[in-house]
Amino acid sequence: MTIAQVITFLNICELAYSLAFRQLLYKPLAEGNHEEVKAVYHGACRVFRITGLICIAASIAVALIFPSLSESPFPYWETVGVFLLLALPYGISYFLMGPNFVIMADQKEYRINIWIQTISICRMILMVVAILLKMPFITILLIEGTNILLANTLSRMIALKEYPWLKEQPENKDDKSFQKKAGYAMIQRLSELATTQTDNIVVSGFMGYVMSSVYGTYSYLTDNIGKITQTMVQSPMNSFGNLFNDKDADSYGVFTEFFNFATYVSTIVACTIVIVMPQFVPVWMRDPLYTASITICFFFGLNIFYMTMRQPIIIARDTNGLYVNAKNNAWLLAGVKIVLSILLVQKLGLLGVVLATTIAYWGVDFSYNPRLVYDKVFHRPAKDYYFMVITRLLLAIVIGLGGYWFWNAFLAGIASQGKAKLILCILLLGILITIVTTIIYWFAYRSFRHLYVRLKGILERRRNRRENAA
Repeated sequence: MTIAQVITFLNICELAYSLAFRQLLYKPLAEGNHEEVKAVYHGACRVFRITGLICIAASIAVALIFPSLSESPFPYWETVGVFLLLALPYGISYFLMGPNFVIMADQKEYRINIWIQTISICRMILMVVAILLKMPFITILLIEGTNILLANTLSRMIALKEYPWLKEQPENKDDKSFQKKAGYAMIQRLSELATTQTDNIVVSGFMGYVMSSVYGTYSYLTDNIGKITQTMVQSPMNSFGNLFNDKDADSYGVFTEFFNFATYVSTIVACTIVIVMPQFVPVWMRDPLYTASITICFFFGLNIFYMTMRQPIIIARDTNGLYVNAKNNAWLLAGVKIVLSILLVQKLGLLGVVLATTIAYWGVDFSYNPRLVYDKVFHRPAKDYYFMVITRLLLAIVIGLGGYWFWNAFLAGIASQGKAKLILCILLLGILITIVTTIIYWFAYRSFRHLYVRLKGILERRRNRRENAA
């Protein structure tokens, strides 16, 4: 996990490049302007190759000094080898990823996603087999590296088959648009990493490695669950990019549907996590040391709610290129988060670190990005958005309180009788919260009902196309 966190910083460019590259491609792809796409593509690929070389060189340099900065169960050169086996595939992937972003920006990501997910499932199965058979540790590293390289190589082949003209040289070989946009996107990526990837460092520095393990377990679970919910909400990003390039589209109406879907998902996930985590983690880890108060779990849940709920406004910002305007906000967000973490961890312990994230997001991020998007994109007062958020948050708190009472009154005792019963009780609670949230959203929010109608229409059109093809 320590190596993975370091590699996350070394691999800082990938998501930033994806954001800048796709945002530049939305308009020319929508217009069918192959020449402009090629100019941006070839300019970006030059930057990708240079970045890949820098990432590989940095990985080698960090690998050589990493063993002296951390405790390792392996000798020096084995630790260096572990680091390189995990880091180098990311550096090599920069030489492969260019065409993948084109197919993503053109809303055809499904053509590569099915293969990427298949490879990921195979990776998971192979990992389990390797562990059960007690294979050498290097086997796991080779499986991980192969997964990264195979997914990128296969995606590249599919994308180039879909767009063979990308191999042609553009008339304009000096397009600098990507280089200008990438720098601003990098600032956003740095801010995100500083906000989400520094907590364990702060906890270990002020509270020791034992408490870092406790915090790491909770944050590992919440971060991975949060990533799943955020991925669900982020999936229409490329559709939004094309939507905002269609002047006749009802972009705000679609945005409100998208927003209600995000708060709907975040309510279900956050409420369930807050209620079950204090009982789930100590039982799962078989150690009372991992017990956390309901207060800490509440702020973990509040952060998941915010991170999922904010995705529609961030997507609207990024697909319109407004991340350029938000660079100062990004630095402020990261700075406030790190300073507050250092100050509050000394006073409040683990609660202080989680609370620092909450204050940074709700105090800095929430006060800036909605106003930017509503002013520049929707040309509406930002108070409309703030009203929507506050009402959904209050609703989530009410649902959470009801779920907390139900859990303690009927399920907590059963859940304490073993892991199997604990998991069944969690599933039952999640289903009940989903039913209650769905009913409330259905009757309370018209745009949520419109989303259902939209999804139903999409499914019906797909069915009709299949019947006509048959």
